Amino acid sequence: MKKIAIPLALALLAAAPAYARDTTPGSATSGSAGSAAIGGQNATTAGVGAVSNGTAGDSQAMAVGGSAAGDNTRTHAGVHGNTNLNGNAMAMANDQGTMARSHTICHDRSDSTSCTTKTMEHEPGSKPEKTTSTGSGAIQ
Repeated sequence: MKKIAIPLALALLAAAPAYARDTTPGSATSGSAGSAAIGGQNATTAGVGAVSNGTAGDSQAMAVGGSAAGDNTRTHAGVHGNTNLNGNAMAMANDQGTMARSHTICHDRSDSTSCTTKTMEHEPGSKPEKTTSTGSGAIQ
């Protein structure tokens, strides 16, 4: 192995290209929420996301949550990720086929954020009622 003189090594290091992520300064937020209620069964979920790019660095924030009320209920909410955040909240209540359900999904990327909530109400013998709400934002 050859030894390189320190001045030459420093010159080579200084000539190496610097790589930086090209981000546009700014911020974006989004959110969505939904609620379903039928026959004493209720389910609600909500989510919000935010991203910010600036000269001091980039940041992301997200929150999701849900609640259910009725006879048999189930809820789950969580956020995970490192560079990109992903959130998921689900709430459901049912009693012998009468069901209320809400599900929210959010995504934060380096320059955008989006949230979608889908709800469903169902009684036996009838068609399910479904709704969708969305929110999104992007740094321009």
